[in-house]
Amino acid sequence: MSSMNSLAGASGKLLRRIHRACRPSLDEPNVALNLEICDLINDKQGNLPREAAVTVVKLINSRDPQVAELALCLLDYMVKNCNYPIHLQISRKEFLNELVKKFPERPPPSYTRTQRLILGTIAEWVQTICKTSRYKEDLGYIRDMYRLLRSKGYDFPPVKSEDAAVLNPSDNLKSIQEIQKEERLAQSAKLQELVRRGRPQDLREANDLMKIMSGFKEDESLEETKQKVHHDIEKLKRKADILDDMLNNASNTGKFDSNDETVSELITALKVAQPKLQTLIQEESDDQVEVNNILALNDRINNILEKAGYLKTGEITSSSKGMNLIDFDDDDVDESNQQQPTQSSTNDAIADLLGDLGGLSFNSTNNNNNNSQAGNLSGFGAINLLASPDQGNTREQSPAPPVGGAFDLLGGFSTSQTASTPTPAPAQQQPPKLDPFQFDFLSSSNNTTAQSPPSQPQQQQLYQFAQKDPLKIEYSVISKVSNEVKLSFKFTNLSISSSINNLTFSIAVTKAFELKMSPPSASNIVVGGSPITQNVSIIAKNGDIGSSGIKLKFKCDLIVDNLGALGDTGVVTINV
Repeated sequence: MSSMNSLAGASGKLLRRIHRACRPSLDEPNVALNLEICDLINDKQGNLPREAAVTVVKLINSRDPQVAELALCLLDYMVKNCNYPIHLQISRKEFLNELVKKFPERPPPSYTRTQRLILGTIAEWVQTICKTSRYKEDLGYIRDMYRLLRSKGYDFPPVKSEDAAVLNPSDNLKSIQEIQKEERLAQSAKLQELVRRGRPQDLREANDLMKIMSGFKEDESLEETKQKVHHDIEKLKRKADILDDMLNNASNTGKFDSNDETVSELITALKVAQPKLQTLIQEESDDQVEVNNILALNDRINNILEKAGYLKTGEITSSSKGMNLIDFDDDDVDESNQQQPTQSSTNDAIADLLGDLGGLSFNSTNNNNNNSQAGNLSGFGAINLLASPDQGNTREQSPAPPVGGAFDLLGGFSTSQTASTPTPAPAQQQPPKLDPFQFDFLSSSNNTTAQSPPSQPQQQQLYQFAQKDPLKIEYSVISKVSNEVKLSFKFTNLSISSSINNLTFSIAVTKAFELKMSPPSASNIVVGGSPITQNVSIIAKNGDIGSSGIKLKFKCDLIVDNLGALGDTGVVTINV
């Protein structure tokens, strides 16, 4: 009962707004009020599309030409913003007969302004929604009226390309969920119209439609939706290829026009499609082949957009470089020849550390050499603790100290000489709780390896993942089982004056793992606003997540007020 009262109230509100938008005292259309009427129709649906169409067509036949023109303008807004529910109403025979009610049997020597606007409106519908709409079969009466008027001698004005572009379907990629939502809305509007007509054939069609909507009959539109999404992805690939070719030509010639309209449109199309690709990855999680194709496309788009960013800033030489989030495995070697050994067990790690301490250099002279072996990603350095000593350096070998002297040896990091290589003490002489990792190696140098969370995190303790002002990225371990670990990433805006907008975060794991990412809670962070969160599940393909580190390659893009577009990339190893 409450819903019916709400709909009745909305009906009265709609009619009042329509009459306000078409009152003769207005010199020009009230754009804000017209859009408000469209929003009310889209929000309430039900019988409102039909009531709006009936009311507006009566106002079009008003004796006051000003009211008729305002009503035609409002009808144009409704057709372009309310989609199929209004398209279905304007395609009814009763509506079209009422629309041309004042047209004489034979064309007059000269048309009135209202008649010219009506003829232009019908021609626009025929050239757009009657040809390109997904439901063009339901719009047959519009084509019939167009042919009837032409047969009587009426001339239709040419359709402007900018007007047709609004009614034609957008090329922007849509997720399966978005298309299904539009399909359910169209089915509901059509069902209501079939029931209202009440003819036997209409009721039979309504019965079949109800079975589809309730799930008792297979919905063939779902397969059509998937085919449409696949077709849109192929079109997106072609756009990416075209933009990539244009950027490569610009890199070769050294000339890039950032104001090129075609380039700007292609860049915008790729940026708009990226969030949709992330949604499609979640929707197609059962089809691993399709997921891999979408991931590869997303990675290609990232590289192309990064190249475009370099070209816009004039960095022609850097535009050929890109980041690959897909071709990523433990065997990869980065540009700085980083070598990150794995630790098979605690005892092996202790033995390796004590056996290779001679390879460490903590003085200012050799510091750059050591750090260069680990590389520097996204502002975070890394020290290769188990690196072998330089072959060209000669060092004096000191006698092997006892186990107790290991603390004195490690305590002398402030000296300017290279540390000597100690001889490992017998296992039976080591204290049972000897742990060389008690020493805070991470605090002495920036490290790309994130801090290791405990195996059983308490209250989801946060650990730093990466930081590049104004964005700070942290993570916590939600849960861990034998073959899966669930992480929660937290993105915080550290700035006190600038907001973060259009934040996108992508990560990749090695081939031994499978990755599932949930959509982020938001994409913008205002100053002092709540952080963005995003959950990630990492599944071991061999069935055992293990206790060794998991290497993640990440890429983060964002737009900061007063700073423009920023980005951060890197490789981080987390221990779970």
